[in-house]
Amino acid sequence: MDQEFPHGLCVEGNWRPKTPNLKNKLTIYFQSKKSCGGDCCVRYHPSDGQTASVHFKLQEVRQNVLQKQTHQIKVGKDLVTLNVYLPPEESEDAQESKSPIKTHQTADEGQSPGQDENATLEEPQCEEVKEEPDDDGEDPAPRSAVLRNTQNMTQEYLHMLVENILKTSPETKEFSIEMIPENNCAVATFCSRKGAEQFIMSCPDNSVVRRKKLEVTRLEVTNMVKVEEVTCNSDYLSLYFDKFGEIEGDVEMLEDEQSAILTFQDYTAVNTVLRTQHQIKKHPIRVYPYYASLGTALYGKERPTLNLPETFIQNIDESIWKYLQENKKSLALLVEYMSKHWCQLDFRDAAVRISPHQSLLCQGVKTRKLLHMWKENASVEFTSALSKYKALEIQIQRDAWAELEIDVFRTLTSEPVTLVPQKDEGTIIIAGLIDDVCRTGDVVQNTVNTITQRIQRERGSVTDDVSMDPSTYEIVMLNGLEQNLKVTFPELDINYHKQSHKITLYGLKEEVLESKNKILLDVLSLHQRMVELQPSILEFLCKGNQEDLNRSLFLSKGINASLAIKENHPKLFAKTDKSLSDGEEQLKRLLCCKLLDVEDPTVLRRADWQDLVANLNITFNSEELAVVINTSDNQVEVCGFVRQVLLVQEQLTEYIQNNSLITKTFKTEKIIVRFIQEHQKELWFESVKNKVNVDFKDNTISLCGPRMCVSESTPIFEALLSSVSCCNLKVARPGARKFFKDKESMYISTAKNNMGCLVELVDERELAQHTGATTEQGVLTPDGVEIIVNKGDICYYPVDAVVSPASETLDFGGGLSMALSNAAGPQLQETCKKIIQKRSKLNTGDAVLTQAGGQLRCRYIIHAVGPHFDASDRQGAVRLLKKAVTRSLNLADRENCQSIAIPAISAGNYGFPLDLCADTIVAAIKEFFEFMMGDTCLRKIHLIDNNTTTVEALEAAVQNVYGQRLTGQRLTSQKTRSRGNSHNHQQKQNLSSSSIHGSSQSVKTKEGLTINISQCNIQDASMDVIVNSVSSDLDLNTGAISNAIFHAAGPQLQNLLHKQALGPAAVGSFFVTGGCNLKTNFVFHVVAPKWNGSQQKVMENIVDTCLDQAEQRQQSSIVFPAIGTGNLGFPKPLVASVMLDSIVQFSKKRSPKFLQEVMCALHPKDTETIKAFTDEFNKRFNAQSSAAGAVTQQSKGPFSKITSPKSGTYETIVGGVMLQVLNDDITKEKTDIIVNSTNDDFTLKSGVSKAILDAAGPNVEAECKQLGSQQNQGLIMTQQGNLQCKKIIHISAKSNPVIIHQLIVQALRMCVQNNLTSISFPAFGTGQGGVIAGQVADAMLDAVIDFMKQTPQSSLKLVRMVIFQAPMLADFHQSMLKRETVDKPKKGTLTNIMSYAKSFFGSGNKDVKQQKPRRFVMEDKVVHAACFNICGPSQAAVHSTKQWLEKLISEEQVSQEISDAVIHSLSEKDLRRIQDLQRDMDVSVKIEDKTQGAAAEDLVESSIIVEGLTRDVLTAAGEIQTIIKRAREEVDLKKQIDVTHDLVDWQYEQGGQYHSFDPQINFVLEKALVVGSQQTDITFQGQMYKVTMPDGPAVSGGNQMNIRRVDRLKVIATDSLPQEWDIMNAGELLKVCVLQSTSKEYNDVSSHFRKTCNNIVVKIERIQNPGMWRNYQNNKKIMEQKNKHQNNEKILFHGTRPDSVNYINNMGFNRSYAGLNAAAYGKGTYFALNASYSASPTYSVPNQQGQRHMYLCRVLTGDYTVGNSAMIVPPPKSANRTDLYDTVVDRVAGPTIFVVFRDDHAYPEYLITFT
Repeated sequence: MDQEFPHGLCVEGNWRPKTPNLKNKLTIYFQSKKSCGGDCCVRYHPSDGQTASVHFKLQEVRQNVLQKQTHQIKVGKDLVTLNVYLPPEESEDAQESKSPIKTHQTADEGQSPGQDENATLEEPQCEEVKEEPDDDGEDPAPRSAVLRNTQNMTQEYLHMLVENILKTSPETKEFSIEMIPENNCAVATFCSRKGAEQFIMSCPDNSVVRRKKLEVTRLEVTNMVKVEEVTCNSDYLSLYFDKFGEIEGDVEMLEDEQSAILTFQDYTAVNTVLRTQHQIKKHPIRVYPYYASLGTALYGKERPTLNLPETFIQNIDESIWKYLQENKKSLALLVEYMSKHWCQLDFRDAAVRISPHQSLLCQGVKTRKLLHMWKENASVEFTSALSKYKALEIQIQRDAWAELEIDVFRTLTSEPVTLVPQKDEGTIIIAGLIDDVCRTGDVVQNTVNTITQRIQRERGSVTDDVSMDPSTYEIVMLNGLEQNLKVTFPELDINYHKQSHKITLYGLKEEVLESKNKILLDVLSLHQRMVELQPSILEFLCKGNQEDLNRSLFLSKGINASLAIKENHPKLFAKTDKSLSDGEEQLKRLLCCKLLDVEDPTVLRRADWQDLVANLNITFNSEELAVVINTSDNQVEVCGFVRQVLLVQEQLTEYIQNNSLITKTFKTEKIIVRFIQEHQKELWFESVKNKVNVDFKDNTISLCGPRMCVSESTPIFEALLSSVSCCNLKVARPGARKFFKDKESMYISTAKNNMGCLVELVDERELAQHTGATTEQGVLTPDGVEIIVNKGDICYYPVDAVVSPASETLDFGGGLSMALSNAAGPQLQETCKKIIQKRSKLNTGDAVLTQAGGQLRCRYIIHAVGPHFDASDRQGAVRLLKKAVTRSLNLADRENCQSIAIPAISAGNYGFPLDLCADTIVAAIKEFFEFMMGDTCLRKIHLIDNNTTTVEALEAAVQNVYGQRLTGQRLTSQKTRSRGNSHNHQQKQNLSSSSIHGSSQSVKTKEGLTINISQCNIQDASMDVIVNSVSSDLDLNTGAISNAIFHAAGPQLQNLLHKQALGPAAVGSFFVTGGCNLKTNFVFHVVAPKWNGSQQKVMENIVDTCLDQAEQRQQSSIVFPAIGTGNLGFPKPLVASVMLDSIVQFSKKRSPKFLQEVMCALHPKDTETIKAFTDEFNKRFNAQSSAAGAVTQQSKGPFSKITSPKSGTYETIVGGVMLQVLNDDITKEKTDIIVNSTNDDFTLKSGVSKAILDAAGPNVEAECKQLGSQQNQGLIMTQQGNLQCKKIIHISAKSNPVIIHQLIVQALRMCVQNNLTSISFPAFGTGQGGVIAGQVADAMLDAVIDFMKQTPQSSLKLVRMVIFQAPMLADFHQSMLKRETVDKPKKGTLTNIMSYAKSFFGSGNKDVKQQKPRRFVMEDKVVHAACFNICGPSQAAVHSTKQWLEKLISEEQVSQEISDAVIHSLSEKDLRRIQDLQRDMDVSVKIEDKTQGAAAEDLVESSIIVEGLTRDVLTAAGEIQTIIKRAREEVDLKKQIDVTHDLVDWQYEQGGQYHSFDPQINFVLEKALVVGSQQTDITFQGQMYKVTMPDGPAVSGGNQMNIRRVDRLKVIATDSLPQEWDIMNAGELLKVCVLQSTSKEYNDVSSHFRKTCNNIVVKIERIQNPGMWRNYQNNKKIMEQKNKHQNNEKILFHGTRPDSVNYINNMGFNRSYAGLNAAAYGKGTYFALNASYSASPTYSVPNQQGQRHMYLCRVLTGDYTVGNSAMIVPPPKSANRTDLYDTVVDRVAGPTIFVVFRDDHAYPEYLITFT
């Protein structure tokens, strides 16, 4: 910056140093035209004071600024004048460069007397004053004036004063002022003598001068100068200045200032000297005028500033310093003395700070000398002043210190000295005035000497310690021992130190030892005892002073005992046992603790409560601690002395009672809350006004206010709640909700005005929450366990166990755990505290089980500690959550729980992502049941949460983990609400349906009543009504069922029953009681008779009565036991028949509106009753289902049609799973699981087990031994070893078909549990087991069927039964046929033809027998039910409102039926359109079949029933009629096309052969022929052809093809030749047809050939020999009848010689040629499975052209066995020698060579010529 702005100026101004933005103001000013400036920068810092510098880029700009006379800026409100001048270094340079002609200027011409060359530019420039000079050219008259008494005046002030006196403006610089502060004066120098005279003359008249008492005199003309910066002696100076004028006297050297004063004889020499620059020895010196009257020189602006000397430190003796601090008078005298020498003293410590006084600067002429000499003089004077004081040090021996310290202090108390003890150095110091110290020192020294001498004499004494806590000291020492020791040893010093808990003994050694021994003996003889105290009392004792408490508790009461507390363990000490007992009783009697429960915790946060507690603490604890008050969230604990505690308790209790606010909450239905709030306000408002705050929120009414007011208001609302009635209504009718919604406000108003009731239209789920009936979503696991997801309140869920999320310390901090704790009551908290006391805390993943109780409806609560989610350890968190869930399930199973409710553990505050949390919980459940393999009591798992998002996440998790779509179930609440029952009307299904899963079966009647039979304990059933069978004396302890119900319900049930009857009850009597502790609303008690052979009618009446009463009481579910099957002796099948028949008849006759479910509860161990009911159930309902479902042309069976894709293999479909039975080697299977048949220890080494173990390898065998030695259920799973499967299941099936059945089901279940898709079984027990193959086949196939019924949805896709022994395959095939769904024979072609002949292309569909329609099912309408909450002042009003709503909706409902046979022909598109109509419109669409007669063939038509609102039904029915009309036209057209195809066959020629047109073109051509058209158009193979009728041709552009018409009426129906054969002439016996290489037939044969043979095919010919063909087909039918299966034919190859071709074509094969090419397996005709084998030149001999021939034949292989070269016929199958095998093979397993012994058992279908 110096280089950029090189030209500087100094700026001075009277501004405030800390003026804000001053630098910016200066910069702006000097850059403006106002200052004549330009580009510049300003340097300024507040520390610079009133000086700044400004630097310009250009020299001329700076010169312009200098030439401007006045510079002013506005700073704040002040206008500040700026003084601008060159920097000192530049002014000197400028002076030196001036022209010499200016050096002759005198003081009269403008330079003040004090100016030197450097000052001339800085002084104000005066205008030239023309005065006549004296003769010598110089005027001696002075131009300066002295102003005295200028203290406290600034230069600026004096400047203004002079201006005022002279009456000049600031711009005219006619004078300058130099301040001389040390003399309190100033010198004003004027530009002219006239100005000086004017000023001096005007001063006396100036008021300011007079007021300020200023003295103004002329300053004499001086002949003296002061030379500064002198580096030479006086002679040299005298010699140097002698040339300017004669010097008078000697030069006065001022050594301290390196200066000198010279006096000239002529004053004019002074002016000459001042105008000259001076150097002595090239060292510049400065010269200033010196005035003797002022005692100083005048410097002008260069006057040096006088500064005070620096402060210095004088260290003094600390003892003297302390004395002066204590004796303020002496200190004041010292300070006063030093002030005379211009000193200020700082005595804050012994290092005294000495500072100069400000007045030192104002000492006139002597000031500079005084400043120079001040420090030296101050030090001397301070030392002199301190010499009056003295500090005396006296040595003291350490062992005499304690005694001497007291004596010396006592001696010197009244003396004017200060005593300073220094115990560590063993000295004391006495400080003060010399006389005082000397006098008192002698006295102290004498005292020290005397005591020291005495102590020295006692040096033989020793010191010893005895450790003793205060409580022991109280008993031992203060109880006489200390006094006795002092009497015995008067000189012995005994001291007890409370801080160190020690007794110090000092004295002669013998005395000390003996005393210590006595003390220790007394201590050892003390009795002690641990005391049990409440923690709060113990805390109180710890807070108090032990000595005070012991004194108050024991010593003051005369009990010689003491209490000591160490590490919170109190211990009582005493000299006797009696004192111990007394002390313990005293503790119990005098101390107590009281707890005050606070209902309103806010009371404890009030300021006046805090004040009360503080005042009580002050009142009762002022002298000693008597009571302690502790406050927690909702409790106050008061501990201490009994009397004080009771007083404090009384005051605190009174305060709490008077100031507590309580809230009384009534929980009820939301609609009741709203009804009371809006419709019954007049009944409660005035009573609670200004007393209680009433809050109506959701389903609660809260009264908040003072306790007394709330208590007074409570009965009012209790009465209102008890008087109000409410119910729920669900109308599941299409359009019902929309109908009500359209005029909702009007209908609500009508209900209010006419019936006085409140009606709410609510959501279905909301209604379910109100009623306790919830729509649950769930799946059924392979183990028969239900996984149910539900939204609801888990606190009131009726399950055996509920899982509660818990912390590690089982504290109920909030959320679900707090809600469960509140519902369970305080007992749960106490139980959890006991658990934590034993276990300290639980680990994450742990779970503990407690009893429930309270308002909870479960039996147990399982507290599971879930993990906090850690994103850095995701797997660890998942593992711990799974552990918590699994542990909970184990605990529930251990307690024989059948149901458990689990919330979303670790979600929410624990940070677990919701989806991950749900997936982990469900995965843990799945893993648990897979591990248990059905060995668990748990049957229902409820996943519950009251948050919709969480419920959806749980539903998604169940669907993801189990791979099943969740199905809805309606579960009814088990408790009827106090305000009325919930009755939901559900859409009834018209078709019966049944389901079987696990240990229960169910069926739904056409009226919608669900009938269940379930294996369970009736007392655990969660139904609205339980039926109980009692004896005539009504004793509930009699009978197994009654006794079980009685013990579950509790004794109150017996009391209620006795109130119903006064004496014995008659047979058939009926009584109703409440459910007490059962999960039910009512118990129906019935008196059943004993069986004597004729009580069937009584039993029917009992069941009818119970069902009728349940419906009348509007209950939705009822459960029956097997009444009479126990001690009453009823036949079990009879009871089953009577009960089920009664239930069905009730459903048909009553069509119940309320009763929706009837259950028959059968005890799990009563196998006979279970069998009777199961058989009756299956007989009744399965038959019914079969009849209802018999609408197809199939006989019912679990298997689909059985097919044989290749020889030795049969397959079918069962429940969506492919079932295959085949002859093969099981060790080569590639399914996911291979099953092994083994022994009990899984080590069998024979048969199939040996083959499997050998193929799998030694590792699998070792694993079998290991797992076999452990507990198992008859089957184990190992690794696959060397096999191609994933797992091996080893089964110990033994030789029992029943066990085989069971273990196969378990194996299939294990496969599904491991999420595998395929499994292979051997034929169990048919080898060494000796079981008949047919029985094994039945057991195995039935096992597959049963498994599929139990597990309709699973991962299983393929089941293979691999039969090693080929003959056994027939037994399995026969077993499969028994279970096959067989298509009934279709009507023959001739029948169709004859029917069609009666009417063609007319309305023939009336006469043609209808074809059996296919079965289709319309999805049920998801009806958005209209759900209502109804609340009113009475039950009658509510019931009336309900009936009015039902009637209102019913009157708007209509139903329309559309009947038409074509409904069964509707396409999938049409059905979807109807389905869309049902979904998009508020209508219900159902399809019903109508039949005449009992047989399915008699089906005549179907109906579509549309139900809903009138306008919606009309719209939907119109749409459906349109769809049916269009479908009818399509059906008629298709029927005509099919019948035409049966009558005629239009064909086209292509490649020299004729092929059939498709049925559509066939119909178009025949129709054109019938109507007589000459030509018609067809679209064939993407091109448009014009066909000339009737013989063609068909032309498309340049293409032309021949056509022909084949009349199928001329075909002999019985011929049954292959359809693909070309037409043969009558009498033609053989026709060889060459296949076109482009035909499908050619490609099929060629592909079969090329599978194993790569030779080039020259041609393929079809051999058409009708006689040979019919003979072959006839043999095939005979073989099928003989073998009783259809897998008798194979497609095989046969190579031949060229000369044999013609013979074989005409006559067939001839086995007489056997042996021509070898006969290794028998003397017959040989056929090969692979073309490569027959293609050998040995068999296919080439002709002269190198071409060879091979036949592709149909061969009847039938049942076969291994042959040998000696056989001329197959061997017999069994002992019956006439029952022979059909063929022989090279090997039974996977044969490739077949030998046929009958020529007509093979047909040469195709001849392949190849090279």
